[in-house]
Amino acid sequence: MKTKYHNIKVVTFDLDDTLWQLKPVMIEAERIVFDWLGEQAPKFAAHFTRQSFGEWKMQRYKNQPPQANQISQMRIAAMQQALVEAGYAVDDARQLAADAFAVFLHARHQVTLFEGVEALLQTLHSRYSLGVLTNGNADIRRLTIGPLFDFAFSAEQLNASKPAADHFQAAQRASGARAEEIIHIGDHLEHDVAGARLAGCHAIWFNPAKNPRPAGPQDFLEISSLAEIPALIASLTS
Repeated sequence: MKTKYHNIKVVTFDLDDTLWQLKPVMIEAERIVFDWLGEQAPKFAAHFTRQSFGEWKMQRYKNQPPQANQISQMRIAAMQQALVEAGYAVDDARQLAADAFAVFLHARHQVTLFEGVEALLQTLHSRYSLGVLTNGNADIRRLTIGPLFDFAFSAEQLNASKPAADHFQAAQRASGARAEEIIHIGDHLEHDVAGARLAGCHAIWFNPAKNPRPAGPQDFLEISSLAEIPALIASLTS
């Protein structure tokens, strides 16, 4: 059955790997934090190498109770425990971990937008309400493009991760639009595409690598370039 498109009023975006590439940002942020801890906490530097600390964190995350929706708290708790293991008192470790997380969060927001993103958002902002729905801990308000968005929700804020309907229901409440008047754009087939469709919203799969479409329901759109978005959305109800 062909998907019926109503008057699109709201366009929501995923962030990581949709508006910018995540991996290089995270690699650099991890390096900066490790170096900062090495300077501020000599016992930490004597106890861990960058590689051993990364392996230690991954093992700790596996052994912890599920906190997938609270990734910032998971990171802070891991750094605090690592500092305690390195020989710091709990109170000192708590403060160092909080300070280290602030360093990480600043570095985590040093993103390089994909080409044309700001112009795209300015074009869309003149026609639609724009929102952010992210499972990550990037805060769009910390970026120059933040003022172009009318609302933003994260997994931490909602205590739920896409594909949970909570994100798309929050978008409806914030915008006053019905589900069928919202179209969500993201790179992840399960989190973004399936999540949006299950919640009754429309979806655009951002697929710059031009990976094959999966088997199953094909009730979503696909783009390989973000520049395609304005004309594509405009064509849906024309």
